[in-house]
Amino acid sequence: MNYPINEHPHSINGVSGRMHNIHEPQLVRGNLVHRNQTWTSEGRPVKGYGTDGTMHVEIRFDDECQNGHQSFAITANVYTAESRRQRDIAAGGCMHDEIAKVFPELAPLTIWHLTSTDGPMHYVANTLYHAGDRDCNGRRAGEPSAYDTMIYFGNSPVAHKLSKSFAKFIQDRAGTGSFHVVAVAHTDNGKPGAYQFTPKYTFAGYGEKWHECPFDSEAVAQQWAQALNTIEYRIERIPTAYSKGKARDLNAARESACWPDASDEELSVDRAQLKAALEARLPALIAAFRADMVRIGFLWEPSK
Repeated sequence: MNYPINEHPHSINGVSGRMHNIHEPQLVRGNLVHRNQTWTSEGRPVKGYGTDGTMHVEIRFDDECQNGHQSFAITANVYTAESRRQRDIAAGGCMHDEIAKVFPELAPLTIWHLTSTDGPMHYVANTLYHAGDRDCNGRRAGEPSAYDTMIYFGNSPVAHKLSKSFAKFIQDRAGTGSFHVVAVAHTDNGKPGAYQFTPKYTFAGYGEKWHECPFDSEAVAQQWAQALNTIEYRIERIPTAYSKGKARDLNAARESACWPDASDEELSVDRAQLKAALEARLPALIAAFRADMVRIGFLWEPSK
């Protein structure tokens, strides 16, 4: 292959257009890639955007983002008389529904939008999320999503809230009788012109800095020390909020997986089964993607 490949007329799926200059592949993150490989279609009339609306489709299969692999994208730009005067576009972007109406020959390629040489973008993660009924943190509806850490002394029903770090400190010393109060002065104490904050109080071994101390009063700190050293207690995590989960979006899952004929049943199995199915079909999916890229005249990533 001789580079650069100069701009030249090129048709994709019977649509006339031009392939832009393609320069010699570059090494990006250890992989040889084409940094620029873009095709722009002829213009066709489009309604609804302004006077003399014309749509052009742009297809690229390159590593413009320098990720170390080539990615496919199909987008469109719409120009009108008004936008041309302003040297701008009237609309643009991932207009796949509009592309299908104006350029039906190119519609079959939209399935590969954001697919790279190693598969669709976030292939497994996005598909599992959309196909599942869990929220972005992996929780189903009704499952706890936030907690408070509380301590109960003896048989008292009254709970006292603890920070996570303070609760761990107490748990690590449970039953040792080793809670001893220490005072911590503010760092500005004694500095001319500085506000003189009163000391705070903590237990030896926890909160060496003034702002980390859990107690404002020595008396309260001593009461806690006596309780922890002499009374049985328990620490519990109490749910304070619950997830709403999410509805399954199987159409979005099909799109993420480039799997338009997947049945609802195939996408609704448990996560482990779906992940295994996705991984099993990935090699054939990449092979089909590569065949399509070569068929429409794009260069695949060269071997080193």
